[in-house]
Amino acid sequence: MKKIFTYLTIVAVAAFAASCNTNNDPVFDDADAFVAFDKAAMTCLETAKEISVPVTLASVAGIATTISYEAVDGTAKSGVNYDLSDGTGTLTFSETGRTQYIKVKIYDPEASYTEEGEREGGAYTGDLKFTLKFKSTGDVNNSADNSCTITISDLDHPLSAILGDWTFEANCRGSMASWPCELKKDADDDHMVWFYDLVYLSRSGWDGWDISYYGNVTMDEKNRPAVITIPLGQKSEYTYSNGENVTLYSVDADFNYIYDTGNVSATIVYDDADHAIGIVFDLDGSPAGEGAGLIAYIPDAGTINYVYPPYTGTKD
Repeated sequence: MKKIFTYLTIVAVAAFAASCNTNNDPVFDDADAFVAFDKAAMTCLETAKEISVPVTLASVAGIATTISYEAVDGTAKSGVNYDLSDGTGTLTFSETGRTQYIKVKIYDPEASYTEEGEREGGAYTGDLKFTLKFKSTGDVNNSADNSCTITISDLDHPLSAILGDWTFEANCRGSMASWPCELKKDADDDHMVWFYDLVYLSRSGWDGWDISYYGNVTMDEKNRPAVITIPLGQKSEYTYSNGENVTLYSVDADFNYIYDTGNVSATIVYDDADHAIGIVFDLDGSPAGEGAGLIAYIPDAGTINYVYPPYTGTKD
């Protein structure tokens, strides 16, 4: 077991100043007009039934033109998981209608629905993808944003009971605090979940940075998520200005020592209807011992934030 003694300082959050653009605006005329998907990727639920994918024509005065598009199968298959609502595969733009929408029907083939519209059944297939792309852009230019990948999100994921928005609560800097935390599934591992704001980093102004940490999920006898084991020593995707990642440690009750090995665990709480309603963290089980906390720390820079028990969560 590795034990690290360090002087814990508080990292000041850098202020980001917007730079001024002193260059002249580029000259744009309708010879440069182009068409583009508004987004390179979109996600919808498999129960969406129909989605609208925006496409915009960029021009000065507005141009009347028609473009064509197509769908390309990936793991999602045309006629099984989706279909284009407009069989012509065309979009027509006018001088005033510069944004048009490709409409796509979304199917949920493994499930059935009651007369009241309640979903029943369903099978876990994993998220499925297909791509929309331009075939011809007619009288205007193509652009780099000439395709959009659609992900159909599977509602039957093994961890669906705990995925989504939570409100976490813990002792932070001597008083109880609450903050939002989203639990997201892993793209490849069906029994891994990612915590987006495990240590209340939004308090310190780190919103938007990819400082997320994962946990491995153990299922119970009902095949429900039961316990999440969160390894210590995890490094964030985000890299600080000194080249170091934001690392997850446990910290002892006296705030003197941090530990980068071992795990902390969290137990899922269910109601009588088997809905996940809460989560309880066991920080005492970490190498830091009884009364331990969690700390997000940048080597050679200092602490971003830390939390101590009682540490719990409520499903939103």
